[in-house]
Amino acid sequence: MFEQVQSQKYYMQIVDQIRKSILDGKLKVGDKLPPERDLAKEFGTSRASIREALSALELLGLVECKIGQGNFIRVDSSETPIDAELMRELLRNHSPYEIYESRLEIEPSLAALAALRASAKEKDGLYQQFRKLHSLGEHIQEDFSNIESFIEDYMEEDRKFHLLIGKCAHNSVLFMVFSGVNLMMKETSWKILKRKSIKRAGNIRKYEREHEAIYNAIREEKADVARVKMRRHIQDIEKDLFEE
Repeated sequence: MFEQVQSQKYYMQIVDQIRKSILDGKLKVGDKLPPERDLAKEFGTSRASIREALSALELLGLVECKIGQGNFIRVDSSETPIDAELMRELLRNHSPYEIYESRLEIEPSLAALAALRASAKEKDGLYQQFRKLHSLGEHIQEDFSNIESFIEDYMEEDRKFHLLIGKCAHNSVLFMVFSGVNLMMKETSWKILKRKSIKRAGNIRKYEREHEAIYNAIREEKADVARVKMRRHIQDIEKDLFEE
């Protein structure tokens, strides 16, 4: 169905091909996309690029990711909501500091709303994501010399943890804005800084303590605490990424 991609910005080429398949009627509402591994083989690219494309497709409103079930087409050819300006924005490389500033403004509010609105099922899903992230952190700390084997997965699961908190807030407008910012955390400039931060001694343990505190505040429905804990976490990220 799809063609192998050839040049830079692989994930946006993947997005464009899937968008065209929807417009042509080859993909319809409710259709389930193949697993990431199969998509990577079909497009001739990495699973990391597939994940980036799926995140962009979800942001654009074309695909819905159902945890534990897969990725599903959510529109048909007559209602494909492609915003040209948003597409252009996704093709840019963004300032890491601007990404940080955006997170600092948005994420504390999302955490507070999540504490007030998350369902029991969503809290359980958030806990499972926290445990997955924590497990990767433990692997890295136990075998720090082999950190390169885990660091990419750790950054991806960290991004998903924060994205899940955004979903738990149940504010579609804020979530749409944050999804764009969250997707920018996949950009090379951000990831270079993040890798250095993760490799710094003691930082993973610190991040895990902060993630646990945020999760507990949401689980206990303490909105003010969740807001404060998230803000402190993002501020710590600033120190680790931008201050030597």
